[in-house]
Order: sequence, then structure tokens, then C-alpha cells
Amino acid sequence: MPIPYLVTLFTFIDGLAQGIYGTIFNLLLRSSGLSTSAVGRITSFSLWGIAFFGLIFGLLADRFDKKQLMVFTHLLSVFFGTYRILVTSVHQLAIMSLLFGGFSSATSVILSTLLILKTDARNRSKHLGMNFGIGMFTGVLGNVFGGVFGDLFGLRPVLIVSSLSRLIAIYPILKMKASELMVKRESNEGILRFFSIVRNMDYRMRKIVVYYFLSTISVGFGAGLFVSFGNVIFYDIFHMKPAIIGSILASAQLATSLGAMFSHKLGKKFGDMNVLIFSYVVVPILIVMLSFVREPITFTSVYILRFAVMNMVSPLLTATVFSSIDVVYLSSINGMNVFFNNVSRAFSAELFAYFTRFNSGYTLIFAVSSVFYFVNAYVMIRMYKHIRES
Repeated sequence: MPIPYLVTLFTFIDGLAQGIYGTIFNLLLRSSGLSTSAVGRITSFSLWGIAFFGLIFGLLADRFDKKQLMVFTHLLSVFFGTYRILVTSVHQLAIMSLLFGGFSSATSVILSTLLILKTDARNRSKHLGMNFGIGMFTGVLGNVFGGVFGDLFGLRPVLIVSSLSRLIAIYPILKMKASELMVKRESNEGILRFFSIVRNMDYRMRKIVVYYFLSTISVGFGAGLFVSFGNVIFYDIFHMKPAIIGSILASAQLATSLGAMFSHKLGKKFGDMNVLIFSYVVVPILIVMLSFVREPITFTSVYILRFAVMNMVSPLLTATVFSSIDVVYLSSINGMNVFFNNVSRAFSAELFAYFTRFNSGYTLIFAVSSVFYFVNAYVMIRMYKHIRES
């Protein structure tokens, strides 16, 4: 089986288990008596792990056997993900979350880089859209199963089973042939030489990369304020049960999954950048609505629409940017993008923890988040002008 399809198979297996796990883990923390602020801090540690481990292993992947490295990091991810379910100390939870997020990121950044390197400009949008769509679809199933099973069997037992079931995802990694994991490089570039790599790019390519990172950082700050806490938000504002919360999050991911799978068709019809700009202008307007809407059905509808419109176009952005960059730079750019994304989200998780101390905390969270998304829309407009003029 070709590498892109094996990556997608991993996404399906691991994504389903992670979807169940992610839906109810924060709910377990809240139901165990931890404050929303403490949940925010624990999530922040996980995001810091994702950022720095992704950066480190993005470099190591070029120097070690990729298959062994992915098996190693995935097993450690499963171990720490299971162990943090069993601990109750906030300090232990923080450390376990750092390691869980870190090793999960290490595996995914290697796989995502392989997906980019093993496709070309002709089929990259298709494979990225399919992988992203499958990832979202498993999130749909995970949210539904997580919420329902959590209500039926208890949050902790379901978390343990879902975490251990991630071991099955090693299968597609083992099926990858070592010869196909080798990527010919024309230079000895690595993530730690990122700034020298950017300086060596031509003006057009360098400016596209800068806009790409600015978009990643602005969206990371905006999304980090509330996207990682969707389950907690519905729990705090409307006191919903896990099954209902899971159904809402599942609906958002189902809409995104369907949109992502066909986003390349919208890109072909209207132009990739036109679709991106339209989506990125609409999204902050919807977030502003979330700041003051507190009627459950309206709030839920706007939340789902915002999630879908923002995320369904992600494959278009990735394909547009990486089709404009020389293949020898792809691994470093992808690794640094993961790093910037998760560093900004980690900072935002700290802001989430701070804002939730106030009575109007969620109003502040959505208002500040919308500002970052408006910045992202401006950055995309500037990138579109640059691409059109160059």
C-alpha cells in the first residue's frame, strides 16, 4: 500500500481512539473537582509538549530510522496517555500531559511530513483533503462514542480502553517499507537551521512562508483560546451531559469532514485563495456572535458553522503553500509550522485559564479570539496579493 494511504489508515485508527479520549478527558478532570482554570493549565502543558517534541523529532526523523522512531514515539504516547488517566495530582497531570502531547506530536509530525513529501502538486490537495477529512470523520465517531460510552460505563474506564486501543495504529507504521521512507535531499537542511533556510529562499518563496507562519500564529492564538476546550465550554455554560456535548462536537467535525473531502473541488471552481479568504473573513464574524449569544440552540449552531467553515479549507492552505516551496525545504517548514502553531496555542491556553477566573470570562475569550482571526484574514489577503503579483 502506498505511503499516503498508510498515513490515512493510521489517521483513521489513531484518530478514532484519540477522538473518544479527547472528548471526555477534560470532562473527567472537571467532574473530579478540578477548576476550569486548572484544566486550562494542564492543556497548556500538553500543547507545550506538542510544540517542542514536534520540533525535536522533526529534526531527528531525518537522521534515524523513521519506522523505528514512529513505533517508539507512538508506544510512549500510549503509555503516558494511559498513565495520566490514573493520576490525581495536578503536578503529575501536568508532567504526564507534557509527555503525552509531546510523543503524540512526534509521531504525527513525521507522518504528516511523509504525506507531503510522498505527494506532488497534482495530487497533494486530494491526499491532504482525504487525510484531513478522515481525521475529522474519526473525530465525529469519537465524539459520539466518547459521550455515549462515558455516560454508560463511566469516564475513566472508557478513557483507559480508548487509550490502549491506540496500539492497533502501529500496524500501518509496520507496513511501511524502509526503502519508501527514504527521502532524497539536495541539501543537509534541518529544523535547527530554519532561519538560514529561509534566508536562502528566493523572495517570492520566502514571503509566502512568512505569511504562512503569520497565519499559523494568529490562528493558533485565536483557536487556542477556546477550540481545545469545546467540551468544557458547553459543560460550563449550559451544564450539558457528555453524550450531548459529544454529539455537538461530532456534528461540527462531520460538517468539517465532508467539507474537507470536497474542498479541492471548491478550490478548482473558485480558486484556492478565494475560498480561503472568504472562509477566513466569515469566521471571526461568527466568533463575535459567540461572545454574546447564550441561547443554547443558536450558540451551538454558530459554533458548528464556525468550526466547519474554518477547518474545511485547511487542506487548501497547506497545498497552496507547499506547492510553492521547493521539496528540500518541506520537512523544515512543516516542522516549524507545527512548532509555531502549538506554541501560540499553549500561550492561549494560559490566557484561557486566566480569563475563566472572571464572571464574563467566556465573553472575553471569544472577543479576544475574534481579533486574532481578523488578523489572519488580513494576512491571507496580503498573501493572495503577493502570489497574484509575483
